[in-house]
Amino acid sequence: MKSVCLLSLLLGVLCQQFQQQPPRRELPSPGLLRKAFLLNEVENIEDYRTQIMSTFGKVLKYDSTKKICKKLSGGGKGTAEWCTNVANELGQILISVLTCEESLHKLLPMAEGLMKRYRNAGETPPELMYVDRGCCRVHGVSSVEQLFSEWTDGGMLVRLDIFHWIHRFDAAVRTDHHPKYTLFKSALSAAVFAYNKDDIALLVQAICAGHPTSYASLTDSQIIEIHVSKSDLRHHVRRIKVGAQGTCARVNSAIDILKGATGMDENQVHLFKYAATIDHVWENQQKHFDCIQDPPGRNMYTITKYVTRNGVRLPWYSTVRGSNSLEGFHSYLPKMIPGPHCGAVPFQVYILAGIARWNSDRESASVKGQKGRKHMVYVSPLVHRLNQRCQELFGEV
Repeated sequence: MKSVCLLSLLLGVLCQQFQQQPPRRELPSPGLLRKAFLLNEVENIEDYRTQIMSTFGKVLKYDSTKKICKKLSGGGKGTAEWCTNVANELGQILISVLTCEESLHKLLPMAEGLMKRYRNAGETPPELMYVDRGCCRVHGVSSVEQLFSEWTDGGMLVRLDIFHWIHRFDAAVRTDHHPKYTLFKSALSAAVFAYNKDDIALLVQAICAGHPTSYASLTDSQIIEIHVSKSDLRHHVRRIKVGAQGTCARVNSAIDILKGATGMDENQVHLFKYAATIDHVWENQQKHFDCIQDPPGRNMYTITKYVTRNGVRLPWYSTVRGSNSLEGFHSYLPKMIPGPHCGAVPFQVYILAGIARWNSDRESASVKGQKGRKHMVYVSPLVHRLNQRCQELFGEV
């Protein structure tokens, strides 16, 4: 009886008429998706602009790049050559402008607008600004001091970024593929910086705690050479400046050594183009000794979190020195514009939205302990609504 029922049920299923599968709809084209994104972002532009205009800092980084301007097309093609950005100690962008040239006349409105923003908001002017040029008063007031005269007259210090100072010695180098090039750059870095002894001792203690018997016969120098990585030094050890006199003596010694046979490769090709060339570059760079030093009494590091290694608690340092964070932004900047080319209006929308997202991510990363919430929404009204719902449901933001 059961078999008969199952058979009749099966026949009923087989005889049932099903609707035909609907035709597959074509996926939206990339151009349509991009247009939809732009239309949605246009509604958020004022919010993004407000977020960027509400960003301030005590240590600023000032630099320019050409990378992003190559993507301008249509009516905007050729109208801009430089993208100049000012960031704070967290890496957040305070202002970003496009100009046809990197001159005092073209950048003066940007500087005046930034100083006016601080003034209207009642913010204390920045204490320090890192630049890649225009730092020294060799022939009077420097270009950066003219741009930000209100701040420099009030006590803001202008300092040259160490990376750019070291990079200037490349003018005397035959090629950066020379086997002694890396050695030369390491010598220049070591001439400027020294590692904090207390941090080194704590790091060695943490390493030895994991192998108390194996490393007992090794000296601290051997442990540092064999078991300490560059990442360990970057995150757990602070660097200090050795002073103008110490830097001068170390650089002079490194150049004298490499001008001889030590500076040649296996084919007897010298690292430097000519001895007179490196002497000329070295003579010009000595004027920057004062502006590559840290401001007296200024703490250049903050502790973002602590990590435990073999039972030893190590601080994780973050530095406000230099403009590395701005260099990272310049590398990421072209990725904000999808595709190789972009019109002037969409270009501005992409840049504003990208900078707002960049700033929000930097703010989350700066939370002590690095436990800041990673943003999935960047529009302030939506973030505020999300915080309210979290407060209602979980009692926390």
